[in-house]
Amino acid sequence: MFSKIKYPALNAKMKGMYTKELSQEELDELLRLSSLKDVIYFLKTKFSSLENINENMNRREIEQELNNLFIEDILKISKYLNKKENEIFMDFLSKYEINIVKNVFRNVTTNRDSKRYLRNVDNWTSKMFISLQKINDITSEKEFFEIIKNQEYFYIFEEYLKEQKDIPLEELEIMLDKFYFEKIYNEAKSYNKELENMIGTEIDLLNIITIYRANKYFAYSDNEIKKLLIPIFYKLNKNTVNKLINCNDFDEIASSLNKTPYSEVFKEENYLEHDKNQYLYNIYIKYFREKLFNICTVFCNINLIDVEIKNIINIIEGIRYNIDKTEIQKKIVF
Repeated sequence: MFSKIKYPALNAKMKGMYTKELSQEELDELLRLSSLKDVIYFLKTKFSSLENINENMNRREIEQELNNLFIEDILKISKYLNKKENEIFMDFLSKYEINIVKNVFRNVTTNRDSKRYLRNVDNWTSKMFISLQKINDITSEKEFFEIIKNQEYFYIFEEYLKEQKDIPLEELEIMLDKFYFEKIYNEAKSYNKELENMIGTEIDLLNIITIYRANKYFAYSDNEIKKLLIPIFYKLNKNTVNKLINCNDFDEIASSLNKTPYSEVFKEENYLEHDKNQYLYNIYIKYFREKLFNICTVFCNINLIDVEIKNIINIIEGIRYNIDKTEIQKKIVF
């Protein structure tokens, strides 16, 4: 747990960080804007660190600048943590490392232009995930495997290398996600109930969405679906999971969730991801505001900043493609 001496300093630092985030009124103001230049001007007035950015930036460049601010906040928080706290903090942050690995590997195997699709990789690997430096420059699977060969999750790719037939990228990505969530959940259990609840709830909701998608879009058997799931059932017992697996549509899934803690989470079939994120956001903001500062509230703060960035990017995307404001609003989490 955090040293008591560090509580006041960390408390002030994190509260200060989050007061810089956008309020509901500011998000509404951002939604009313009609051009990227207007968005950039708005961000420059809100975030002093962005006051010198180019007003002609495109969407990806804006996202890169926001990610730079995000990483800076992470590094500031890290300075207030002791060795043990930093270990679990880095394990928690490894979800961003795994996302980099998934995206780079997908680019290499599909021959996409990594410089176009992976602008934020260099941000993370130059400042945090140092062992992955230069991963954005690779051009082959061989180079990719050479860079990640010392990472904990490399065994997943070893299985890929042993297979004579191609393993779908989706399966590899699911295995990487399972690796991450199993590890961070088991660590969370040893810290406090709030952290266990936060991670455990996310796992349950991800498993529900996986079941829905597996049934709707793929002809998977029950056993094949079970292999896709993160093997942790926090507030879902195995009987409920089996019922969900046998559901044929969204209405049946919603009905099966009626007697679970997640009965009110999923409201619309087309917005499952948003509904999951909104439910988790409510947990983050509750713990962040009400609990004493510990590793759980550190996690919450990082997740809240992450949500903020995604909100801004969703608004920018909506403006860029001239999407109706009501549709953009449906993607916003607040």
